[in-house]
Amino acid sequence: MNISSWFRKLSTIALSILLSLTIFSAPANAFVGTDYNKLRLTNACVSCDLSGVDLSGLDLYGAVLTGANLSQAKLSGSLLVETNLEKATLTGADLSGATLMGSRLSEANLTGADLSKADLYNVLMIKADLTGADLTEADLTSAVISDANLSKAVGKSAKLQGAILSGSKLVDADFSSSKMRNTKLSNATLTGTKFQAADLFNSLMPDGTTYNGDVSKFGAYQ
Repeated sequence: MNISSWFRKLSTIALSILLSLTIFSAPANAFVGTDYNKLRLTNACVSCDLSGVDLSGLDLYGAVLTGANLSQAKLSGSLLVETNLEKATLTGADLSGATLMGSRLSEANLTGADLSKADLYNVLMIKADLTGADLTEADLTSAVISDANLSKAVGKSAKLQGAILSGSKLVDADFSSSKMRNTKLSNATLTGTKFQAADLFNSLMPDGTTYNGDVSKFGAYQ
């Protein structure tokens, strides 16, 4: 074997080793990239890993993301109308200014998510976890958020007209200056909930009575 052939063989072996190390050293990134591409190509990615991915401003109308991991994902300003996000993980995700009209988020984990100024008209959030979520100025008109956890959520100046919050926990939540006419709060837990300057006209209270201007007997503040 001459020197030239020997060097060519050595180079081939070295290249093979380098490729092997590259493939096995970053599998997580490879999978995330694959899931991202799948979503963009098919508008669906069930139970996939999109944690921390930047999807802000994208058109994801009608996307199917059931059970997907979107923790810390960036979705600000995204179009998510009629999207299926049931049982998805969205902890710490940025959904500020996103449009989610008619979307399904039942049993989704939105702990600490930023939903400020998001359009959540008529969304389905049954048994969703919104602990510590930011709902400031969000539009939740006619939303179904029953049996959900909104403890320590901030919903200042939010729109909740006609929303259903029956059986939900609003412990230490802040809904000051929010619009909550005709909202259903039957069997809801309002301990420490702030309703300063909130409009609760004709709303159904935890005990089944219609709002009479006093929420203190439910442990809430006004």
